[in-house]
Amino acid sequence: MLDVVASALKRLGPVLSTVLVAELVRLGLTPANARQKVSRSTSIKKLAYLPFRRNARFVYLADDYGSPDFWSALTKALIEHTSGYGGALASLMARGGIMPVAHFAIACGAPIRQKKHLAASTILERLTKAELTKVYDVPGVGQCVELAQQTLADTSTVAKLRARLRTEEILLAAVRDWLRNLGLVSFGAVDIRDESSAQPRVGTFNWDLTAPSYLPAFTSLENKSTLKPGFVACDVLTGINVSVEALEPFLNKCKTLRALPKVGRCLQILVADGYTKDAFQRAKNEGIVPATIETLFGTDVAAALRELTSLLADTYHRPDTFAKVDEVFKRLTHIEGAALNLRGTLFEFLAAETVRLGTGLATIRLNEQLRHVDGRGIEVDVLAVRHDHDVTFIECKGYKPGGLVPDEAVDRWLDDRIHLLNSIADEERFWRNCRRVFEYWTTGRLSPEAQEKFARAAQTKKYDVVLVDSDEVQRRVNATNNAALKRTLKQHFREHPLEAAEAAAKRSMRRLPIPQLAQLRKRGAD
Repeated sequence: MLDVVASALKRLGPVLSTVLVAELVRLGLTPANARQKVSRSTSIKKLAYLPFRRNARFVYLADDYGSPDFWSALTKALIEHTSGYGGALASLMARGGIMPVAHFAIACGAPIRQKKHLAASTILERLTKAELTKVYDVPGVGQCVELAQQTLADTSTVAKLRARLRTEEILLAAVRDWLRNLGLVSFGAVDIRDESSAQPRVGTFNWDLTAPSYLPAFTSLENKSTLKPGFVACDVLTGINVSVEALEPFLNKCKTLRALPKVGRCLQILVADGYTKDAFQRAKNEGIVPATIETLFGTDVAAALRELTSLLADTYHRPDTFAKVDEVFKRLTHIEGAALNLRGTLFEFLAAETVRLGTGLATIRLNEQLRHVDGRGIEVDVLAVRHDHDVTFIECKGYKPGGLVPDEAVDRWLDDRIHLLNSIADEERFWRNCRRVFEYWTTGRLSPEAQEKFARAAQTKKYDVVLVDSDEVQRRVNATNNAALKRTLKQHFREHPLEAAEAAAKRSMRRLPIPQLAQLRKRGAD
């Protein structure tokens, strides 16, 4: 039987203690008695470590912890009382509840370090201490921060994360092209997240993309003789219709930056799939550019990126998957850098499709997350299982034509990863009695030492170790007699780079189409 405090909280949902006290007063208790009952109640939970005004506490029932209502109510309360913590939670919720730690300082809206402001690292530390977030290693991604739940992110959640990150890589490359084509920024000075050891920075904040601009509208005189450049600072957020709550951390970052006297003029852009009406208007009122992928690059690119996200988030490889992937990749290849960013992903799809066409009835999964009983995690690029028969673990290394596979990568797979996967298979009751095959697919070159090490590993009788080198990949693809597979392998992984460069030089340069620019040029010609 719930007491009066728990009963009231069950009706209200997770709230601040001041709201709960007000509800008890409405039910007939005196304010002093209501505060005392909330303070002494053992049937409700109180959030620790995070501050609220008037000594309020965030209270909830144990069953509500980690629910959508819990996160929504907590985020709104924190944004109202202390934007740093609220913005951090809002940024995580907007990204499916998980993001790389390296992106947290970009997304949370807090500065790297600034007087009278909570630093992003401090916010993450306190959220983790309050058991609202946790930081751990995600195989294939690295250190990630996640909203605290009962279990670690599963394969589906990680697949959605990887899909969003890969799509945003392509989107940022497109934004870079767009800024360069318009001449808004210095051509060779555009920084994009994760492309160097330090994230892009303007003022005291990290961004997804930054670039200096020397256009007269951006520049100012630092003194009588020194020209101070302005900046373009851009963040991207895909996969959602951005709400006011999701927009809040970006707004906080922009407003705080503008208050810094030594930073030049800055054009602040958020690129997203879409916005709610209130969020779009709020951004415009704050002097921020609320751009969408479609308005910047047209419907075809926007549709292709949405399709790419959907394909990459699907962990099961289906009969029509590769045809869709092939079509999407062709629609995106005119974005500079897209082919390079997508080469590894494309090779995984190529390997999965080749296995599907060359194998009997099998379940094929991409980027499968496996975890040992001791907590160690590992990602399998392609996992093919024929139940009660065999299980094949495939590592994919889709190098550019002529690329050399580092010996360290080979050593890590042969000495560490195979043994961990074999140990996991011992624990999996469906795989214990299966034949186990470990295949290393690569289109790159191996050193003589690496080839010799593979030859020795293949002698083991515990399981099968197979090197599928560039020539063997070609043979297996040819055996499928699939035109799309053969064309993709030739174009992206088999053509000599010098020949490709020479052919590219003979063709007229293809640029990312900019609808607005094309329309302006057409009107000018008319």
